[in-house]
Amino acid sequence: MKIFTKLTVVCLFVLATGSMMAQTAKQANQLFEAGKYAEALPMYEKLYSAKPSDLFYTYRVARCLQEAGRYTEALPLFEKTEKKYTLSYFYEGECYQALWRPDDAIAAYRMYIIESMSSDRTDYVQEQIAIAEKRSRYIHRVTDVKIIDSMYISKSDLLRAYPLSKDAGTLTQSSDGSVTHTNQRGDRRFFAQGTLLQQQSRLLSEWERAETLPATVNRGSKQDYPFCMGDGTTLYFASQSEDGMGGWDIYMTRFNPATNSYAAAENIGFPFNSEGNDYLYVIDEQMGVGYFATDRRCSGDQVCVYTFLAEDKPAYLPMSMSGEQLAAYAQLKQYHRAERPVVEIPEEEEPAKDDTKAKAKKKTAATTESSVFFIVDDKTVYTKLKDFQNADAKALYKQYATWQKQLTETNEKLVEKRKAYFEATDKKRLTMTTTILELEKKRSELQGQIDKAAKKIRKLEK
Repeated sequence: MKIFTKLTVVCLFVLATGSMMAQTAKQANQLFEAGKYAEALPMYEKLYSAKPSDLFYTYRVARCLQEAGRYTEALPLFEKTEKKYTLSYFYEGECYQALWRPDDAIAAYRMYIIESMSSDRTDYVQEQIAIAEKRSRYIHRVTDVKIIDSMYISKSDLLRAYPLSKDAGTLTQSSDGSVTHTNQRGDRRFFAQGTLLQQQSRLLSEWERAETLPATVNRGSKQDYPFCMGDGTTLYFASQSEDGMGGWDIYMTRFNPATNSYAAAENIGFPFNSEGNDYLYVIDEQMGVGYFATDRRCSGDQVCVYTFLAEDKPAYLPMSMSGEQLAAYAQLKQYHRAERPVVEIPEEEEPAKDDTKAKAKKKTAATTESSVFFIVDDKTVYTKLKDFQNADAKALYKQYATWQKQLTETNEKLVEKRKAYFEATDKKRLTMTTTILELEKKRSELQGQIDKAAKKIRKLEK
Protein backbone atom coordinates (compact mmCIF):
# COMPACT_ATOMS: atom_id res chain seq x y z
CA MET A 1 0.00 0.00 0.00
CA LYS A 2 2.86 2.38 0.92
CA ILE A 3 4.67 1.59 -2.33
CA PHE A 4 1.49 2.32 -4.29
CA THR A 5 1.07 5.64 -2.48
CA LYS A 6 4.67 6.74 -3.21
CA LEU A 7 4.32 5.78 -6.85
CA THR A 8 1.12 7.77 -7.06
CA VAL A 9 2.80 10.84 -5.57
CA VAL A 10 5.72 10.56 -8.00
CA CYS A 11 3.36 10.22 -10.95
CA LEU A 12 1.31 13.19 -9.85
CA PHE A 13 4.50 15.25 -9.38
CA VAL A 14 5.77 14.33 -12.84
CA LEU A 15 2.41 15.18 -14.38
CA ALA A 16 2.25 18.50 -12.53
CA THR A 17 5.81 19.36 -13.51
CA GLY A 18 5.14 18.43 -17.11
CA SER A 19 1.98 20.53 -17.08
CA MET A 20 3.88 23.53 -15.66
CA MET A 21 6.66 23.14 -18.21
CA ALA A 22 4.12 22.91 -21.00
CA GLN A 23 2.43 26.08 -19.74
CA THR A 24 5.79 27.87 -19.50
CA ALA A 25 6.68 26.76 -23.03
CA LYS A 26 3.33 28.02 -24.32
CA GLN A 27 3.77 31.44 -22.65
CA ALA A 28 7.38 31.70 -23.84
CA ASN A 29 6.37 30.90 -27.43
CA GLN A 30 3.57 33.49 -27.35
CA LEU A 31 5.92 36.19 -26.04
CA PHE A 32 8.60 35.27 -28.59
CA GLU A 33 6.17 35.38 -31.51
CA ALA A 34 4.99 38.79 -30.27
CA GLY A 35 8.57 40.04 -30.34
CA LYS A 36 8.78 40.33 -26.53
CA TYR A 37 12.18 38.67 -26.35
CA ALA A 38 13.22 40.13 -23.00
CA GLU A 39 10.15 38.65 -21.32
CA ALA A 40 10.50 35.31 -23.12
CA LEU A 41 14.19 34.90 -22.25
CA PRO A 42 13.91 33.87 -18.57
CA MET A 43 11.21 31.33 -19.48
CA TYR A 44 13.30 29.77 -22.25
CA GLU A 45 16.34 29.73 -19.96
CA LYS A 46 14.30 27.75 -17.43
CA LEU A 47 13.17 25.31 -20.12
CA TYR A 48 16.71 25.02 -21.51
CA SER A 49 18.09 24.38 -18.03
CA ALA A 50 15.60 21.52 -17.58
CA LYS A 51 16.31 20.07 -21.05
CA PRO A 52 19.76 21.26 -22.27
CA SER A 53 19.71 18.74 -25.12
CA ASP A 54 16.53 20.25 -26.60
CA LEU A 55 17.75 22.18 -29.66
CA PHE A 56 14.52 24.16 -29.96
CA TYR A 57 14.97 25.69 -26.51
CA THR A 58 18.70 26.19 -27.19
CA TYR A 59 17.89 28.08 -30.38
CA ARG A 60 15.22 30.21 -28.75
CA VAL A 61 17.51 31.19 -25.86
CA ALA A 62 20.18 32.16 -28.41
CA ARG A 63 17.69 34.26 -30.35
CA CYS A 64 16.52 36.10 -27.23
CA LEU A 65 20.11 36.77 -26.19
CA GLN A 66 20.91 38.05 -29.69
CA GLU A 67 17.89 40.38 -29.64
CA ALA A 68 19.06 41.65 -26.23
CA GLY A 69 22.49 42.50 -27.67
CA ARG A 70 24.22 39.76 -25.68
CA TYR A 71 26.02 38.48 -28.76
CA THR A 72 28.96 36.74 -27.11
CA GLU A 73 26.58 34.60 -25.00
CA ALA A 74 24.37 33.81 -27.98
CA LEU A 75 27.11 32.57 -30.35
CA PRO A 76 27.96 29.17 -28.74
CA LEU A 77 24.24 28.35 -28.52
CA PHE A 78 23.68 29.14 -32.19
CA GLU A 79 26.66 26.91 -33.04
CA LYS A 80 24.97 23.99 -31.22
CA THR A 81 21.86 24.33 -33.36
CA GLU A 82 23.42 24.82 -36.82
CA LYS A 83 22.59 21.33 -38.09
CA LYS A 84 18.90 21.63 -37.25
CA TYR A 85 18.29 25.33 -37.84
CA THR A 86 19.86 26.91 -40.91
CA LEU A 87 18.95 30.34 -39.58
CA SER A 88 21.56 29.82 -36.87
CA TYR A 89 24.24 30.66 -39.46
CA PHE A 90 22.40 33.87 -40.33
CA TYR A 91 22.17 34.99 -36.71
CA GLU A 92 25.79 34.04 -36.08
CA GLY A 93 26.61 36.45 -38.90
CA GLU A 94 24.49 39.13 -37.22
CA CYS A 95 26.28 38.59 -33.90
CA TYR A 96 29.75 38.68 -35.44
CA GLN A 97 28.79 41.78 -37.41
CA ALA A 98 27.62 43.54 -34.24
CA LEU A 99 30.86 42.53 -32.48
CA TRP A 100 32.94 43.88 -35.38
CA ARG A 101 34.47 40.50 -36.19
CA PRO A 102 34.17 40.89 -39.98
CA ASP A 103 36.01 37.75 -41.09
CA ASP A 104 33.83 35.55 -38.85
CA ALA A 105 30.73 37.40 -40.04
CA ILE A 106 31.60 36.75 -43.69
CA ALA A 107 32.12 33.02 -43.02
CA ALA A 108 28.80 32.70 -41.16
CA TYR A 109 26.80 34.63 -43.77
CA ARG A 110 28.29 32.56 -46.60
CA MET A 111 27.43 29.31 -44.79
CA TYR A 112 23.87 30.58 -44.47
CA ILE A 113 23.66 31.22 -48.23
CA ILE A 114 25.04 27.73 -48.96
CA GLU A 115 22.77 25.92 -46.49
CA SER A 116 19.57 27.87 -47.14
CA MET A 117 19.80 27.35 -50.94
CA SER A 118 17.17 30.03 -51.52
CA SER A 119 15.97 32.71 -49.15
CA ASP A 120 14.27 36.09 -49.13
CA ARG A 121 17.16 37.26 -46.92
CA THR A 122 19.78 36.73 -49.64
CA ASP A 123 19.93 40.37 -50.79
CA TYR A 124 20.28 41.57 -47.21
CA VAL A 125 22.98 38.99 -46.48
CA GLN A 126 24.96 40.02 -49.57
CA GLU A 127 24.80 43.64 -48.39
CA GLN A 128 26.08 42.61 -44.95
CA ILE A 129 28.92 40.62 -46.52
CA ALA A 130 29.92 43.72 -48.51
CA ILE A 131 29.96 45.78 -45.28
CA ALA A 132 32.02 43.10 -43.50
CA GLU A 133 34.49 42.95 -46.40
CA LYS A 134 35.04 46.71 -46.16
CA ARG A 135 35.54 46.47 -42.41
CA SER A 136 37.97 43.60 -42.88
CA ARG A 137 39.94 45.65 -45.39
CA TYR A 138 40.61 48.45 -42.89
CA ILE A 139 40.27 46.89 -39.41
CA HIS A 140 43.88 45.65 -39.50
CA ARG A 141 45.16 49.18 -40.15
CA VAL A 142 43.57 51.50 -37.58
CA THR A 143 45.26 54.87 -37.05
CA ASP A 144 46.18 55.57 -33.44
CA VAL A 145 44.63 59.03 -33.40
CA LYS A 146 45.16 61.20 -30.30
CA ILE A 147 41.98 63.14 -29.59
CA ILE A 148 42.34 66.59 -28.02
CA ASP A 149 38.72 67.70 -27.97
CA SER A 150 35.32 67.20 -29.56
CA MET A 151 32.47 69.59 -30.24
CA TYR A 152 28.85 68.86 -31.10
CA ILE A 153 27.55 71.51 -33.44
CA SER A 154 24.86 72.14 -36.03
CA LYS A 155 26.00 71.23 -39.53
CA SER A 156 25.06 74.70 -40.75
CA ASP A 157 27.56 76.16 -38.23
CA LEU A 158 30.24 73.60 -39.07
CA LEU A 159 33.09 76.04 -39.69
CA ARG A 160 32.79 77.48 -36.19
CA ALA A 161 34.59 74.34 -35.03
CA TYR A 162 37.52 74.96 -37.43
CA PRO A 163 39.53 77.92 -36.00
CA LEU A 164 42.42 77.87 -38.48
CA SER A 165 45.65 79.82 -38.36
CA LYS A 166 46.54 82.02 -41.33
CA ASP A 167 49.03 79.46 -42.64
CA ALA A 168 46.26 76.89 -43.07
CA GLY A 169 44.31 79.14 -45.43
CA THR A 170 40.58 79.84 -45.17
CA LEU A 171 37.42 77.77 -45.32
CA THR A 172 34.08 79.15 -46.50
CA GLN A 173 30.71 77.42 -46.57
CA SER A 174 27.95 78.10 -49.09
CA SER A 175 24.24 78.06 -48.32
CA ASP A 176 23.94 74.45 -49.54
CA GLY A 177 26.69 73.33 -47.14
CA SER A 178 29.43 72.94 -49.75
CA VAL A 179 32.91 74.02 -48.58
CA THR A 180 35.66 75.93 -50.41
CA HIS A 181 39.29 75.94 -49.26
CA THR A 182 41.58 78.79 -50.31
CA ASN A 183 45.30 78.44 -49.63
CA GLN A 184 47.31 80.74 -47.35
CA ARG A 185 48.51 82.91 -50.24
CA GLY A 186 44.99 83.35 -51.55
CA ASP A 187 45.97 82.35 -55.09
CA ARG A 188 44.55 78.82 -55.28
CA ARG A 189 41.25 77.32 -54.19
CA PHE A 190 39.39 74.02 -54.28
CA PHE A 191 35.62 73.63 -54.34
CA ALA A 192 32.80 71.42 -55.57
CA GLN A 193 30.84 72.32 -58.66
CA GLY A 194 27.78 70.09 -58.74
CA THR A 195 29.13 66.63 -57.91
CA LEU A 196 32.76 67.21 -58.98
CA LEU A 197 35.77 68.82 -57.34
CA GLN A 198 37.46 71.67 -59.14
CA GLN A 199 40.56 73.79 -58.62
CA GLN A 200 41.13 77.38 -59.60
CA SER A 201 44.21 79.61 -59.64
CA ARG A 202 44.44 83.39 -59.42
CA LEU A 203 46.79 85.49 -61.53
CA LEU A 204 47.21 88.96 -60.03
CA SER A 205 43.63 90.03 -59.22
CA GLU A 206 41.79 87.74 -61.63
CA TRP A 207 40.72 84.13 -61.06
CA GLU A 208 41.46 81.92 -64.04
CA ARG A 209 39.02 79.39 -65.45
CA ALA A 210 38.33 76.51 -63.04
CA GLU A 211 39.64 73.04 -63.88
CA THR A 212 37.76 69.85 -63.03
CA LEU A 213 40.00 67.41 -61.19
CA PRO A 214 40.62 64.05 -62.94
CA ALA A 215 38.78 60.76 -62.41
CA THR A 216 41.46 59.60 -59.96
CA VAL A 217 39.94 62.18 -57.60
CA ASN A 218 36.35 62.49 -58.81
CA ARG A 219 35.77 58.77 -58.43
CA GLY A 220 32.43 58.65 -56.57
CA SER A 221 28.90 59.82 -57.20
CA LYS A 222 29.64 63.06 -55.35
CA GLN A 223 32.71 64.92 -54.00
CA ASP A 224 33.03 67.87 -51.63
CA TYR A 225 34.82 69.27 -48.52
CA PRO A 226 38.34 69.73 -49.99
CA PHE A 227 41.40 70.81 -48.04
CA CYS A 228 44.87 71.20 -49.55
CA MET A 229 47.91 71.00 -47.29
CA GLY A 230 50.54 73.72 -47.17
CA ASP A 231 52.81 71.66 -49.44
CA GLY A 232 50.36 72.37 -52.26
CA THR A 233 50.28 68.71 -53.32
CA THR A 234 48.41 66.76 -50.62
CA LEU A 235 44.65 67.02 -51.00
CA TYR A 236 42.03 65.68 -48.61
CA PHE A 237 38.37 65.56 -49.58
CA ALA A 238 35.15 63.64 -49.00
CA SER A 239 33.47 61.36 -51.51
CA GLN A 240 30.32 59.30 -51.73
CA SER A 241 31.88 56.25 -53.31
CA GLU A 242 30.67 52.66 -53.71
CA ASP A 243 33.85 51.29 -52.18
CA GLY A 244 33.54 53.62 -49.19
CA MET A 245 32.28 52.57 -45.79
CA GLY A 246 29.00 54.42 -46.13
CA GLY A 247 27.76 57.96 -46.78
CA TRP A 248 30.62 60.44 -47.05
CA ASP A 249 34.14 59.03 -46.57
CA ILE A 250 37.42 60.94 -46.33
CA TYR A 251 40.01 60.33 -49.07
CA MET A 252 43.54 61.56 -49.75
CA THR A 253 45.44 62.11 -52.98
CA ARG A 254 48.69 63.81 -54.04
CA PHE A 255 49.54 65.95 -57.05
CA ASN A 256 52.60 64.92 -59.03
CA PRO A 257 54.14 68.00 -60.72
CA ALA A 258 56.31 65.80 -62.95
CA THR A 259 53.28 64.20 -64.60
CA ASN A 260 50.86 67.06 -63.92
CA SER A 261 48.35 64.57 -62.49
CA TYR A 262 46.82 63.36 -59.24
CA ALA A 263 47.44 59.89 -57.83
CA ALA A 264 44.51 57.53 -57.28
CA ALA A 265 42.68 58.71 -54.16
CA GLU A 266 42.87 56.43 -51.11
CA ASN A 267 40.35 55.99 -48.30
CA ILE A 268 42.14 57.05 -45.08
CA GLY A 269 40.40 54.28 -43.11
CA PHE A 270 39.49 53.88 -39.45
CA PRO A 271 38.78 55.67 -37.20
CA PHE A 272 38.33 58.76 -39.39
CA ASN A 273 35.75 56.99 -41.56
CA SER A 274 32.66 55.09 -40.49
CA GLU A 275 29.37 53.83 -41.86
CA GLY A 276 27.97 57.30 -41.16
CA ASN A 277 29.06 60.54 -42.85
CA ASP A 278 32.66 61.67 -42.32
CA TYR A 279 34.16 64.73 -44.00
CA LEU A 280 36.19 67.97 -43.92
CA TYR A 281 39.52 66.56 -42.77
CA VAL A 282 41.83 69.52 -42.12
CA ILE A 283 45.39 69.78 -40.83
CA ASP A 284 46.58 73.07 -39.32
CA GLU A 285 50.35 72.54 -39.36
CA GLN A 286 51.15 75.79 -37.56
CA MET A 287 48.92 74.89 -34.60
CA GLY A 288 49.86 71.20 -34.67
CA VAL A 289 46.24 70.01 -34.77
CA GLY A 290 43.79 68.44 -37.18
CA TYR A 291 40.00 68.37 -37.45
CA PHE A 292 37.36 66.15 -39.00
CA ALA A 293 33.57 66.04 -38.82
CA THR A 294 31.30 63.01 -38.39
CA ASP A 295 27.61 62.38 -37.75
CA ARG A 296 28.16 58.90 -36.25
CA ARG A 297 26.21 58.64 -33.00
CA CYS A 298 24.63 62.06 -33.71
CA SER A 299 20.99 62.90 -34.28
CA GLY A 300 19.16 65.38 -36.49
CA ASP A 301 21.31 68.14 -37.99
CA GLN A 302 24.00 67.69 -35.35
CA VAL A 303 27.58 66.66 -36.14
CA CYS A 304 30.64 66.10 -33.98
CA VAL A 305 33.93 67.77 -34.89
CA TYR A 306 36.97 66.07 -33.40
CA THR A 307 40.22 67.95 -32.81
CA PHE A 308 43.24 65.65 -32.87
CA LEU A 309 46.99 65.86 -32.59
CA ALA A 310 48.56 66.27 -36.04
CA GLU A 311 51.59 64.01 -36.38
CA ASP A 312 54.15 63.87 -39.19
CA LYS A 313 53.72 60.14 -39.67
CA PRO A 314 50.53 58.29 -38.70
CA ALA A 315 50.99 55.54 -36.13
CA TYR A 316 48.84 52.43 -36.33
CA LEU A 317 47.46 50.39 -33.46
CA PRO A 318 49.42 47.19 -32.72
CA MET A 319 48.00 43.97 -34.16
CA SER A 320 48.54 42.36 -30.76
CA MET A 321 45.39 44.13 -29.58
CA SER A 322 42.33 41.99 -29.01
CA GLY A 323 39.61 42.10 -31.66
CA GLU A 324 37.28 43.80 -29.18
CA GLN A 325 39.80 46.56 -28.42
CA LEU A 326 40.62 47.10 -32.08
CA ALA A 327 36.92 47.41 -32.91
CA ALA A 328 36.42 49.97 -30.13
CA TYR A 329 39.29 52.13 -31.42
CA ALA A 330 38.12 51.73 -35.04
CA GLN A 331 34.70 53.12 -34.07
CA LEU A 332 36.14 55.91 -31.87
CA LYS A 333 34.37 54.42 -28.88
CA GLN A 334 37.83 54.34 -27.36
CA TYR A 335 40.86 56.49 -28.13
CA HIS A 336 44.02 57.94 -26.65
CA ARG A 337 43.83 61.48 -25.30
CA ALA A 338 46.25 64.33 -25.98
CA GLU A 339 46.71 67.91 -24.84
CA ARG A 340 46.60 70.77 -27.31
CA PRO A 341 50.18 71.60 -28.36
CA VAL A 342 51.70 74.79 -26.98
CA VAL A 343 52.50 76.94 -29.99
CA GLU A 344 54.33 80.24 -30.24
CA ILE A 345 52.19 82.37 -32.51
CA PRO A 346 54.26 85.12 -34.17
CA GLU A 347 52.92 88.62 -33.60
CA GLU A 348 53.17 91.38 -36.18
CA GLU A 349 55.11 93.94 -34.16
CA GLU A 350 58.58 95.43 -33.88
CA PRO A 351 61.07 93.06 -32.26
CA ALA A 352 62.02 93.93 -28.68
CA LYS A 353 65.57 95.10 -27.98
CA ASP A 354 66.10 92.30 -25.46
CA ASP A 355 65.45 89.21 -27.60
CA THR A 356 65.85 86.84 -24.66
CA LYS A 357 63.16 88.59 -22.61
CA ALA A 358 60.88 88.91 -25.63
CA LYS A 359 61.08 85.19 -26.42
CA ALA A 360 60.48 84.26 -22.79
CA LYS A 361 57.49 86.58 -22.62
CA LYS A 362 56.04 85.20 -25.88
CA LYS A 363 56.50 81.59 -24.75
CA THR A 364 54.78 82.31 -21.42
CA ALA A 365 51.87 83.95 -23.19
CA ALA A 366 51.52 81.01 -25.59
CA THR A 367 51.63 78.54 -22.70
CA THR A 368 48.98 80.28 -20.61
CA GLU A 369 46.66 81.13 -23.46
CA SER A 370 47.18 78.26 -25.92
CA SER A 371 43.67 76.92 -25.31
CA VAL A 372 41.93 80.16 -26.40
CA PHE A 373 40.10 79.65 -29.70
CA PHE A 374 37.06 81.78 -30.42
CA ILE A 375 35.57 82.69 -33.80
CA VAL A 376 34.22 86.24 -33.74
CA ASP A 377 33.22 86.30 -37.41
CA ASP A 378 34.25 84.84 -40.77
CA LYS A 379 37.48 86.87 -40.75
CA THR A 380 38.41 87.08 -37.07
CA VAL A 381 39.59 84.28 -34.77
CA TYR A 382 40.86 84.99 -31.26
CA THR A 383 43.77 82.84 -30.12
CA LYS A 384 44.80 84.80 -26.99
CA LEU A 385 42.88 86.24 -24.06
CA LYS A 386 44.32 89.67 -24.77
CA ASP A 387 42.58 89.62 -28.16
CA PHE A 388 39.30 90.36 -26.38
CA GLN A 389 38.58 94.10 -26.43
CA ASN A 390 35.64 94.01 -24.03
CA ALA A 391 36.24 93.09 -20.37
CA ASP A 392 32.79 91.51 -19.99
CA ALA A 393 33.35 89.43 -23.15
CA LYS A 394 36.70 88.22 -21.80
CA ALA A 395 35.12 87.20 -18.48
CA LEU A 396 32.23 85.45 -20.25
CA TYR A 397 34.69 83.59 -22.51
CA LYS A 398 36.29 82.00 -19.44
CA GLN A 399 32.87 80.66 -18.40
CA TYR A 400 32.25 79.63 -22.02
CA ALA A 401 35.51 77.62 -22.00
CA THR A 402 34.51 75.94 -18.73
CA TRP A 403 31.17 74.90 -20.22
CA GLN A 404 32.95 73.58 -23.31
CA LYS A 405 35.16 71.41 -21.11
CA GLN A 406 32.13 70.15 -19.17
CA LEU A 407 30.35 69.37 -22.45
CA THR A 408 33.32 67.31 -23.65
CA GLU A 409 33.41 65.38 -20.38
CA THR A 410 29.64 64.82 -20.53
CA ASN A 411 29.86 63.52 -24.11
CA GLU A 412 32.65 61.13 -23.11
CA LYS A 413 30.55 59.81 -20.21
CA LEU A 414 27.59 59.36 -22.55
CA VAL A 415 29.66 57.29 -24.98
CA GLU A 416 30.87 55.08 -22.10
CA LYS A 417 27.39 54.67 -20.61
CA ARG A 418 25.80 53.86 -23.98
CA LYS A 419 28.46 51.27 -24.69
CA ALA A 420 27.90 49.72 -21.26
CA TYR A 421 24.13 49.84 -21.84
CA PHE A 422 24.32 47.78 -25.03
CA GLU A 423 26.49 45.19 -23.28
CA ALA A 424 24.37 45.03 -20.10
CA THR A 425 21.57 42.66 -19.15
CA ASP A 426 17.95 43.85 -19.35
CA LYS A 427 17.83 44.16 -15.57
CA LYS A 428 20.87 46.43 -15.44
CA ARG A 429 19.61 48.50 -18.38
CA LEU A 430 16.61 49.64 -16.36
CA THR A 431 18.86 51.30 -13.78
CA MET A 432 21.20 52.72 -16.44
CA THR A 433 18.46 54.45 -18.44
CA THR A 434 17.99 57.20 -15.82
CA THR A 435 21.71 58.02 -15.81
CA ILE A 436 21.83 58.24 -19.61
CA LEU A 437 18.75 60.50 -19.72
CA GLU A 438 20.28 62.79 -17.08
CA LEU A 439 23.52 63.04 -19.07
CA GLU A 440 21.59 63.81 -22.27
CA LYS A 441 19.67 66.54 -20.43
CA LYS A 442 22.91 67.99 -19.05
CA ARG A 443 24.47 67.92 -22.53
CA SER A 444 21.49 69.79 -23.97
CA GLU A 445 21.62 72.42 -21.20
CA LEU A 446 25.38 72.94 -21.61
CA GLN A 447 25.04 73.28 -25.40
CA GLY A 448 22.32 75.88 -24.88
CA GLN A 449 24.51 77.84 -22.44
CA ILE A 450 27.48 77.66 -24.82
CA ASP A 451 25.45 78.89 -27.81
CA LYS A 452 23.96 81.80 -25.81
CA ALA A 453 27.37 82.75 -24.41
CA ALA A 454 28.97 82.69 -27.89
CA LYS A 455 26.28 85.03 -29.27
CA LYS A 456 26.68 87.43 -26.34
CA ILE A 457 30.50 87.45 -26.59
CA ARG A 458 30.30 88.27 -30.31
CA LYS A 459 27.77 91.02 -29.64
CA LEU A 460 29.96 92.57 -26.92
CA GLU A 461 33.08 92.39 -29.10
CA LYS A 462 31.39 93.94 -32.12
